[in-house]
Amino acid sequence: MTQPTILITGASRGLGAATARAAARLGAHVVLSARSAAELEAVAAAIVQEGGQATAVVGDVGNLAHCERMIAATIAATGRLDTLVNNAGIIQPIAPIAAAKASDWEALMRVNLIGPVQLTRLALPHLRASRGRVIHVSSGAAVAPIAGWGAYCASKAALNHFSRVLAVEEPEIVSLTFRPGVVDTAMQAVIRVAGREGMPEAEYGRFVAMHHEGRLLPPELPARALAALALFAPREWSGDFVQWDDARVQVLKKETS
Repeated sequence: MTQPTILITGASRGLGAATARAAARLGAHVVLSARSAAELEAVAAAIVQEGGQATAVVGDVGNLAHCERMIAATIAATGRLDTLVNNAGIIQPIAPIAAAKASDWEALMRVNLIGPVQLTRLALPHLRASRGRVIHVSSGAAVAPIAGWGAYCASKAALNHFSRVLAVEEPEIVSLTFRPGVVDTAMQAVIRVAGREGMPEAEYGRFVAMHHEGRLLPPELPARALAALALFAPREWSGDFVQWDDARVQVLKKETS
């Protein structure tokens, strides 16, 4: 069997790094990308030390030239691309719509929406050849509005629908959006700092309480589900928005362990 190649953005920490490790344990060659070179190289080195195969490519998904380099480096490393995991994302600006700057909305959209769209477009010739998959990491905020998160909510809702359109246009590949739950990542730390001023007090307090009470998910839990989807998501699921702990996802994870 040919070893699959998975490109994961935002892979230097949190959910992206945990997914890269999980996918490598399942036998994939993982190509990791993020803006932070030192952290990225450390994750890649850890995967190799565990006996996996990893290639690190520093880049910003909000930069088209960097997206082109990510795809080129992936093909140079293994000659193929089986799955793209669009995981990189930012949450700021955290501010009411009336107060947020247009430039901050534009910066978020470049990372959360335009970057995944462009990276997917560049990956398509290779994904068609491998009859591969694109997994877009979304959020419950795509379907449930959160005051102060206008830009983030809008970007994830748009990403969900982009995935559905892609599923219709590209029947030879699988396109899914993935809801990882509320995960203990650096983004949650940003919420606990910036959310104090940009969110209603009760909404802000809910996220702070989840942290203090230990109710945030460790990244490894949704990462294992995401890795299983990246490698084995069935074609008939294409276009779906799936949650990490959905029964069918958990069955897939168990069957592919």
